[in-house]
Amino acid sequence: MSLPIALIAGVTGYLIGSISFARLLVSVLAPGVDVSKIEHTVEGSSEVFESGSISATAVRFQLGPRYGCLVAILDILKTLVPTLLFKLWKPDAPYYLVTATLSIIGHNYPLYYGLRGGRGLSTVYGGFLVLDWVGVVVTNTVGMLVAGLLGQVLLMRWAGLLLMIPWIWFRTRDAAKLGYVLLANAMFWLAMWPELRQYLRLRREGELPDEQAVAEFMGMGSVYRAVHRFSVANLFSKQE
Repeated sequence: MSLPIALIAGVTGYLIGSISFARLLVSVLAPGVDVSKIEHTVEGSSEVFESGSISATAVRFQLGPRYGCLVAILDILKTLVPTLLFKLWKPDAPYYLVTATLSIIGHNYPLYYGLRGGRGLSTVYGGFLVLDWVGVVVTNTVGMLVAGLLGQVLLMRWAGLLLMIPWIWFRTRDAAKLGYVLLANAMFWLAMWPELRQYLRLRREGELPDEQAVAEFMGMGSVYRAVHRFSVANLFSKQE
């Protein structure tokens, strides 16, 4: 690898990744609305779940699912497009992986906004789609089906990230690609730690809402209802 090209790839990824479409969209459509914090009362308790993620999820809470989906697509594209361009330009070298990695970092810690960004799920998938779009389809389908049968909403949402690790290794045996997938996972889970810490505390205290409420909170209500009909938990409940 050429160091100058690697630096160009990384800087390009970081600067484009630092663009906050969540902030830009809200500033145009709803100026004055605070998109920097999500507060959601946990169903059946007085607990409040908080998130400082400035992302598609925050936009969904403020402006509705249509605009949340739009921001998610834009966040995917801001990683996908420059990553794909570097892959097409230098297909025999992993410069595109540098671009994808720095794009996630830019999204999570944006230069233009005091390093306060999102959690990086959409940007991770932007890179994964360039790396192996078939893997994204397969791992997410398998993850959602298995998690749906188990009745676990969070697993439905995130299983695809973890399944990409064995998928890439067994499919490519490429250390650079495996390293990128591992690093992308690590950056996502590190950024998610504030929310995961709250989740673990609520679980210890027995204050977690049921899976349907979690699905609605995460914007996956319809998907969860469709899959839950065939879940193990639902089948057992019908037999009681």
